[in-house]
Amino acid sequence: MSFCVSSITDRLHKAAVIITAIAVSANAAAQSTLSQNQDGFSGARMDGFMDTGPDKDSTVVERTVSHDYNQWVIDPASGLQHAIVPDTLHHSFHNVHLTEGMTASYGYLGNMGSPRLSRLFFERNETSDFMFDAPYDFWIRKPMEFRFTDTKTPHLSLDYYKGGDKRTGEERLKGYFAANFNYKTGIGIDMDYLVGRGRYTNQSTSMFDARLYTYYRGDTYTMHISASRDNMKIAENGGIQDIRYITSPESMAEGRKQYAPEDIPFRLYDNWNNIKHSQILFNQSIPLSRESERTDSIGDTVITVHVTKEMGRIAHTLEAGSLGRRYIYYQIPTGFYQKRYLDNDSIDKASQFYVTNTVSVSLLEGSAKWAFAGLTAFARHEFRRFEMPDTLAGGPQTEFMHRYNENDFILGAAMEKAKGENLTFRASFEIPVAGSSLGEFSLDGNMQLTYPVFGKDASIGANANLSSVRPAFFIRNLHSTYAWWDSNFDNELRTRLGAYVDIEKTSTRLEFNVENIADYVYLENTGGSYVNGDGIKQPEYLIKASQHSGSLQVLSATLQQNLRLGPLHFDNRVSWQTSSDRKIIPLPDLNVFSDLYFKFVYAKRMHMEIGANALFFTRYDAPGYCPAAGMYHLQSDSHVQEVGGYPLLTGYVNCSLRGVRFYAMYYHANYGIMSNGDSFIVPGYPANPGMFKFGLSWTFFD
Repeated sequence: MSFCVSSITDRLHKAAVIITAIAVSANAAAQSTLSQNQDGFSGARMDGFMDTGPDKDSTVVERTVSHDYNQWVIDPASGLQHAIVPDTLHHSFHNVHLTEGMTASYGYLGNMGSPRLSRLFFERNETSDFMFDAPYDFWIRKPMEFRFTDTKTPHLSLDYYKGGDKRTGEERLKGYFAANFNYKTGIGIDMDYLVGRGRYTNQSTSMFDARLYTYYRGDTYTMHISASRDNMKIAENGGIQDIRYITSPESMAEGRKQYAPEDIPFRLYDNWNNIKHSQILFNQSIPLSRESERTDSIGDTVITVHVTKEMGRIAHTLEAGSLGRRYIYYQIPTGFYQKRYLDNDSIDKASQFYVTNTVSVSLLEGSAKWAFAGLTAFARHEFRRFEMPDTLAGGPQTEFMHRYNENDFILGAAMEKAKGENLTFRASFEIPVAGSSLGEFSLDGNMQLTYPVFGKDASIGANANLSSVRPAFFIRNLHSTYAWWDSNFDNELRTRLGAYVDIEKTSTRLEFNVENIADYVYLENTGGSYVNGDGIKQPEYLIKASQHSGSLQVLSATLQQNLRLGPLHFDNRVSWQTSSDRKIIPLPDLNVFSDLYFKFVYAKRMHMEIGANALFFTRYDAPGYCPAAGMYHLQSDSHVQEVGGYPLLTGYVNCSLRGVRFYAMYYHANYGIMSNGDSFIVPGYPANPGMFKFGLSWTFFD
């Protein structure tokens, strides 16, 4: 398996052609509604183009292109629409495509699109049954997270990003097209293609995502349909053979002061992880209305007006998906994995198929004088089928794919107050009443109180969660070539409390979070270490899931403080955190992200940011990464590598002109400048060397 330049270029061209064809066809359809006397380019004013020629005949229809559109997602409990803010970000737009996140809080394997894990404990999401998705949360989106669009004018949004050269660089092409047949019906397509060839050996990534949607929002019936397909291929190099190639290259053979990235040897060759997803969403709802009459009089005439008011909705949501993961290996060096559980010709794969049906009844907020908040009651049935390899005991080893079925019937309720200028809140509760997950429950709530302070809004908020969670299926059970376990874990009992203060006038935000976890479940490397042929000590992998008996606590505080002096801005995000057991939950004490930049308007039109940002986190025993499991885990006691204590600097120019956003940046600008730089973000995986990157986002209307 390889990622050659020509094939990558062909895929990019194909994606661009598809998106452009859709846009052209939609544009032609929109143009057909105009007067036949209007040719689209020769008018006095047409789509922003000016012509100094004589005015057209008065029979020509003048047209104004609207840029108005709105977007929403489907709430998983109520099945109702929740409005979201469209992505028109200008500030920090240069960080949008970075795998390490907008504020560089994620550790990852160096290359764009590689698996990641946040260093901030309270940024980590709960692991789903298909745990292999967790390191790719920047790419994989659940059907309920898909955005539907209502637009008055067909529009196409294109994003293009490129870093490095054709041989070892990275690229990403995103396209989003939306159009409406009328004010009730719309269609759209969302496509995303990423390729990271890799600065280091065997580090390439390739990801493709395509989503289609349509909807109908009538007076008596509403329907949403979406379908998606994801395909991700990640080359696994197993980490660097000797960290001294990065930390002290002058001490290595040949006495070089610095090695070219492609000359540094890594541990694995011809190894890949492949994840494929196919998912659909079907949502429908009908209103619950109340009929009333109102009489008005105009002189001696009495008029009776019939009024229909929507009080609530009944909704049904169907979600289904097929999720698969396969580990492909052709060369495994002796000692890399401690045990092998399947034969050489085995197929190392795991899959999940699921179908979820949710029926809900909702009372809308403000539908009656006493309805100060919206109320929802729902019932959900979940069917899940898992597959992974197994063997028959006794005699010659015989392999087969073992299926495991689970069913759950869940009841829940939610109350939400989203309207109003001061107080908003949401509370929800759900519990399985039958099925495989009996004993689970989740109680969640949050609130926000907003008041003006010094002429601008200031908010204080709090959140709380109490849950009993059954560990994810593939954390309880995993059968593969190099990792195998079956465990009967107790439920994790989690209690989380959080609070924040946000003062707009001073650009200050302060957050506090604390969590207590009983019977915490985690992945660890129980393997030892070995010395390879070059005399270098390396970790040996034997991954398994374990459960901590007793309680663990995690405490965190984050300060976001933005300072300004004229056009000079200095934004800072400082996080402090600690855990009661640093061996089980290792965390850096401090994680700091600072951004110093000038912000101004050039020639009265172009909005510009010119500056540099820096990442720094304190040294700690960070989780390692195992290719066979495709997951992060605790390091083995016999081989521990600390990471951190190294600043990573990036310079950039970020611009916006009439809705077109573009940037240029130089990532890891201090690479090669600092002697003995320990630029590892994940044990065994150094950060990418310095690289020039640029990006562009352009939205076309009509």
